[in-house]
Amino acid sequence: MIRYSSTHTIDRPPPDVFDALLDAPRYGEWTEMQDTTWDGDGPVRVGTTGSSRMAGGPFAGPLRMKVVELEPSRRFVVHVSHAKFDWVASTDLEADGSGTRMTYAGEIRFRGVQRLLEPFIRGEVARGEAKEVERLKALLEGTSMSVESAPGPG
Repeated sequence: MIRYSSTHTIDRPPPDVFDALLDAPRYGEWTEMQDTTWDGDGPVRVGTTGSSRMAGGPFAGPLRMKVVELEPSRRFVVHVSHAKFDWVASTDLEADGSGTRMTYAGEIRFRGVQRLLEPFIRGEVARGEAKEVERLKALLEGTSMSVESAPGPG
């Protein structure tokens, strides 16, 4: 299993950051996930499912998502399934002055022979996930940042 965690301060209030976490069509602007949508109509809530895809690399392919925890403007946890892994990603938000302290963490469990890759890609996954938060921060703060490909499932 690979565990990762990073904490960043975003110069936006928690409701703005939380809204961005629920804005699935914009995931491609800050994650490696493309064509992300939530199923059905209505607000995202615990039990909401969705789909996405990894566009390239060794983890290319379709993803299924399910919201497993949701506390508006505070916590968002999603379970992601892929043919090669299961992933639980959690985001915790805390007011920090006029901004938000965001902790982005997760656990990825590879399936089958893919488990042999874990020791070799653990650091790359952690760096890639931290880079996603930096891209989200840049997006929300309106600053420019090039989107670099990040290895890993997220």
